[in-house]
Amino acid sequence: MTACQILKAEHDRIAAVVNALEVIAAGVDNGQLPAPGTIAGAVEFLRGYADQLHHGKEEALFFPRLVERGVPSQGCPIGGLTHEHEKGRALVSALAEWSPAPGQDPRDALPALREILRGLVALYRDHLWKEDEMVFPMADRFLTPADQAELSRQFADLDQSFGPEAVRRLEQLAEELTLTAG
Repeated sequence: MTACQILKAEHDRIAAVVNALEVIAAGVDNGQLPAPGTIAGAVEFLRGYADQLHHGKEEALFFPRLVERGVPSQGCPIGGLTHEHEKGRALVSALAEWSPAPGQDPRDALPALREILRGLVALYRDHLWKEDEMVFPMADRFLTPADQAELSRQFADLDQSFGPEAVRRLEQLAEELTLTAG
């Protein structure tokens, strides 16, 4: 697989979790509290898989290689995408910190949860679309076959250093979240 194909495959798993978050948000719209552990699972997946593993590949390896090939590091697309990674981190932190205040009826805290979930869904949908439809096709033109092969090897090394068991755990967590959300 090329580097772009690897990143796209990771996007597919992230998109499945984003779809699950949208289902959870729809339940919140109807006054339903998420199933126990769902929010913690979503935070773990988004921090571990989407941010550390996937965005780590993009920020440490993929984007710098694009810059080497003449893509500007600031502005569109790399500067904007990096800024969106930061916005995602802030939203995931807000999700991690969300909980009803002591003594508060949990349903009274649902509007804040709904806002966070809707923000994550909108951000990730737009972000994934930009990369899939604009950045990866552009990268396929800029990157040489040798670049793609080297990036693929570096991605595999990063997965290995992250830990194959940890990667499998996060992939399993994504499956559980999509099943829980229905």
